[in-house]
Amino acid sequence: MPKDEFDPEDPLELFGVGIITTEDTTLPMTECFVEEFMRLGYNHKQILALFRNPHYTGMNMVIANNGDQFVRDVISEIFTKWGRPVPWPPCACVKQR
Repeated sequence: MPKDEFDPEDPLELFGVGIITTEDTTLPMTECFVEEFMRLGYNHKQILALFRNPHYTGMNMVIANNGDQFVRDVISEIFTKWGRPVPWPPCACVKQR
């Protein structure tokens, strides 16, 4: 089977599933995004830029709903947890976490 065609019988075919929940999963999802890109070698500024990029739908939804400062705080927490503190300049952001 060619690579570009979906085969519904292929048990190894990857597909995404949305799960509806009343629980707010924004924080763990944001932490996952940050840690994934940090471990790929992105710095804190590059990761913040990804959150601002509308082509990264999940990441952009976080910054649109929770604001720039929320994302900066999560980035700082994750980088500090990994022993890489982040020196952010002061932010004139409106939305706080």
